[in-house]
This record gives sequence, C-alpha cells and structure tokens, in this order.
Amino acid sequence: MLGNRTIETRRPATASRRAERAPVQARARYREAGLNPFDVELFDLSSTGFRMVTFFRPQIGKHIWVNLPGLQPLEAIVRRADGNNYGCEFVDPLHPSVAKHLQVKLR
Repeated sequence: MLGNRTIETRRPATASRRAERAPVQARARYREAGLNPFDVELFDLSSTGFRMVTFFRPQIGKHIWVNLPGLQPLEAIVRRADGNNYGCEFVDPLHPSVAKHLQVKLR
C-alpha cells in the first residue's frame, strides 16, 4: 500500500487502464535520484504512463525520471514489475495530443 493506493505486481493490463496504450519501440533515458542516467527500452506508452524494459531493478513505488525523445525529464512512479518489465505511471500525465504524437513518432 502506498498512500491510499494498492500496488500489485501482477494484474490484467486492462484492469486499471485510464488512457489508451500504444505499442512503441524507443530508447529513453532513465534516472533515479542520486544515480547516473542510463538507457532503457520503451514498449508501451499512454498519456498516463509507459512500460520499460531494463536490467536495473527499480523498486515498486520508487520515483524515477525518464527523458522521452523531445521532452524534458518527466517524473514517474514504478507501479508494476514482471521480470525485467516495469510499468510506470507519470506523476503529471502527458497532454493527450503529446501522447498521441509520441505514440505515432515512436512506432
């Protein structure tokens, strides 16, 4: 439990989806506070979050920053983990038109 939210590591992908998710294939820069940034692979993107693959093991509930192509660093929270796949939620969701632009650009 984090605040008033329950964090689960496994649940159906559509159970709590608040925005349309689109498959993408892109690299992004990932950083945790106090650590150097490094590249991660993005595979899904919506206005509310993304799925990344990394061999680094961020903890569920951890605040991170991600640089998506063409945008300033965005704060997100790691919400799910499944192997090396991590589902993250943006602290401040992307504007829907920005999300749509990135979804098309990063296919």
